[in-house]
Amino acid sequence: MKRVTAVLLFVIVLLSAATPLHAQTVLRLSNWLPSQHPLFEQTIKPWTEQVTKATDGRVVIQLLAAPLGPPAAHFDFAANGVADVTFGIHSYTPGRFTATLLAELPFQTESAEYLSVAYWRVHQRYLAKANEHRGTKLLAIFTHGPGQLWTRDRDLSSMQSLRGSKIRVAGGFAQDGAKALGVIPIQAPVTEVYQVLAGGIADGVEFPAESIDSFNLTGVLDRGLLVPGGLYNVSMFLVVNAGRWSKLSKQDQDAIMSVSGEQLARTAGRTWDRADADALASMRKAGKIELATPSEQQMAAIRKALEPYVTKTLQQISAKGIDARAAQQELQKEIAALKARGGS
Repeated sequence: MKRVTAVLLFVIVLLSAATPLHAQTVLRLSNWLPSQHPLFEQTIKPWTEQVTKATDGRVVIQLLAAPLGPPAAHFDFAANGVADVTFGIHSYTPGRFTATLLAELPFQTESAEYLSVAYWRVHQRYLAKANEHRGTKLLAIFTHGPGQLWTRDRDLSSMQSLRGSKIRVAGGFAQDGAKALGVIPIQAPVTEVYQVLAGGIADGVEFPAESIDSFNLTGVLDRGLLVPGGLYNVSMFLVVNAGRWSKLSKQDQDAIMSVSGEQLARTAGRTWDRADADALASMRKAGKIELATPSEQQMAAIRKALEPYVTKTLQQISAKGIDARAAQQELQKEIAALKARGGS
């Protein structure tokens, strides 16, 4: 009997040593960007490691080896539980998101960091009431840098000279903005932009400077128009499936949010700012893309053309029960305060 008891105790000790004190939760993340893209490499991937550290290993984010589908499907992947965690672009899902258009309006700031942090704060105060991320828990919201116009064999000295050009845009405000400027907006997945330009389907693209480098477009473009504050911005999300989130302990939820929210928005914004600066420096050094800024006359024409669409967008947001003008003013106030304090 003593021998049997000793054997049982030995087995229990072995099992105890092999079993973690806390059950580990694995959340699967689908990534659709190239693995070397700055947003993935410098923001999303480090965030997954921070989650593990913040939860003392109780929650692990598993990076899937390949995306589960196209970029536009990633919000639905999280909402429907196909993936546990996803990130993506709001305007890739037309009709689902309206309040988030606030961050996409033109001329807001040169800094993705300032806009992203201000956006998170204003979203929590004003925009969250629209409940547009249903089916998920919103972990972070942010933008890329100022969206600019890039073309091949097109005169950028006036908006009149650009009329009729076919320009690939991301959707959202950029779609309306392109129409306002007299160009023909073309929709295509970001992963297919090179083929669209190289094949002559489009004459140009609206992108932040970073994306010209990340998607190897230098060889199919020769000019860029750098509009102060950008012609548009793109609003992005990081979400987790609501059901999976609800099964986490309050302790782990709080730990995850401690490395998400405003902190992640700031990190993402800084990543875009660095990448934009590096891309522009590289372009100037290589000399293959001619960079120009609008004249005062051209800038006045751009503002005049876009203003009705800015008003239309604010009206769409207001229809969601949000005081869009107040939210816009708050966004600008936050951006100005962040700039004055150097981002803190």
